[in-house]
Amino acid sequence: MIIDKHPLPDDPTPSDAPPSYDTIQSLDSTADYYSRDEKASTSTSGLASPGVMSPVSATEGTGLMSKQPQKPSSVASKGKGKATSSWFTFGQASRAAKEVKTTVLGLIRDIVKLPDTSAAMLLLESCEDACRTHNIAFSAVLQEKSIEGHSPIYWSIIKRASEPHNDDDPDLVSTLLALAEPLSDATISEIRLACLDTSDQTLFQRLRRSPAFAPLSGPDQMLLGMAVAPDDVEVTDVDGDEGAFVAHFRITQFQKRMRVTKHIDLQFIARGRIWEFKFLVLEKNDTIGGRLCQSGSWLITLSLLEHSPPTWIDSRLIIEDSRGGYTSPVTENHSPTTPTSPSAETPSKLRPTISLRLKSGAEQLAPPQSTYQSRREIVASLDDSLLGKSLQYENTSYISSDGSLYARLEAKLMKPGAECIIC
Repeated sequence: MIIDKHPLPDDPTPSDAPPSYDTIQSLDSTADYYSRDEKASTSTSGLASPGVMSPVSATEGTGLMSKQPQKPSSVASKGKGKATSSWFTFGQASRAAKEVKTTVLGLIRDIVKLPDTSAAMLLLESCEDACRTHNIAFSAVLQEKSIEGHSPIYWSIIKRASEPHNDDDPDLVSTLLALAEPLSDATISEIRLACLDTSDQTLFQRLRRSPAFAPLSGPDQMLLGMAVAPDDVEVTDVDGDEGAFVAHFRITQFQKRMRVTKHIDLQFIARGRIWEFKFLVLEKNDTIGGRLCQSGSWLITLSLLEHSPPTWIDSRLIIEDSRGGYTSPVTENHSPTTPTSPSAETPSKLRPTISLRLKSGAEQLAPPQSTYQSRREIVASLDDSLLGKSLQYENTSYISSDGSLYARLEAKLMKPGAECIIC
């Protein structure tokens, strides 16, 4: 008897069933394939993952990189295998990003070890492109302390050539800073340390004109029409074993800034320390540096910034009548001029020089957060000088015709005596 064939019923497998054994086996085989291929790619090309730029051999001298072709990263899967395929793709992308970052960190380490060349700049641009492709924050990578406990920016400052540098020409330091913006507080602190370790006052002042390093407050920007302070600071070491130095200041729009923003901050490097000199107007009664000061007082303060060792100091601020010229003022090109003498138009009688003494007293001066038991700030009031208060008045002869205040700080790193004798 012949039995007619009937069609089988529909596949009873539930729609949300787990992937079949064949599907899992297929994924495992694909993973093994990618693993073997990645290892081969790393060993032959010097790159950690597809799409990363690799430098040419150092003997070729170009420092350029070539892109590697990207491999298809999807596994064909339908229905039941979609969730597994998505998980695998995500894991592969995460692994590739880690390998790209490792490769980029290695390239950056090589860059800061080499002389500053245009090839290094191109290599950094390629590293930035690779990081962008893999959703890696290149600015954060540059600020990581990935090279012997410090960031690449720190080492670029340490290895910077000491010869004069044209501010208009890009160098490795300025390139790294531009690519690393915005800078974290930790990075700014490390930049200060690098400038201090190299005693590079010139670079420190150049960096302070960078909005990324030392931006002005909103009111200052509105008043001055710029993002960085226009003030000049020139430091000259005095021969001898007493750690003497003279810091020359040129402060633009002095009176207007004191009245509107209430403070002017000047920072500089001298004698292995970072100093901060301030003019400020006290807005309420307060005790500063162990001194009780009244609201409205015009004050000057001297302090050390982080990374600076404690020290004794005996100093004085000198402000001369602007009509008689200056002993060593700072000019537009950031260099001291030769001493000048009163011209024919200069009045025969100049007003006395304003002199304000700043000394460490019975305790050494130390930076903030120091465990050393010492003073954190030295304070003086303009009222301490007979004519100091005249800096507040319109048309005072101590302010130049363009509104700039020229002053100098003469200092010795020694325990104060009865008299202040700097030079």
